[in-house]
Amino acid sequence: MQCIKKNLRSNNFAVIGLPLRLTASLIIGITALSIILSFILNPCLFAGKMIVNIEPMINSIPSGSDEHEFSITVTITDKDGYSVKDASVLIKGLGDAASDITDPNGEVIIKIKPRLEEGVQEGYLDILVKAGCMEEFQEENIIKIIRGRP
Repeated sequence: MQCIKKNLRSNNFAVIGLPLRLTASLIIGITALSIILSFILNPCLFAGKMIVNIEPMINSIPSGSDEHEFSITVTITDKDGYSVKDASVLIKGLGDAASDITDPNGEVIIKIKPRLEEGVQEGYLDILVKAGCMEEFQEENIIKIIRGRP
């Protein structure tokens, strides 16, 4: 028994190699854990692209008025033409903002009441669309609001 204890004390490789092996094992373990957690927290390996259709793109505020409520229909599909349900759609600008979630057909009707200041003849609204496993769609100045007839 004393012979074994003496051999372990005199074995420099075991004393030096053990901390190095523990460090390497710890680094590999942490790397593996972070990869597993990234897949659990974000199950989509590759985010898909959305196609966003907005109707109407040009809206008119009646002459003599500063504001008017519009119904804007937004339809979301993926690149293969399938509807994207439960996508969050936000339209904002010109002093108002409105949002809603798409239905199973990938469609949502958003009512918004933008305001054109006196003397201003046109303005623009921005849109932001977010959906699970899809790339975010954001476009500024995409919906035109004009005073008078288009």
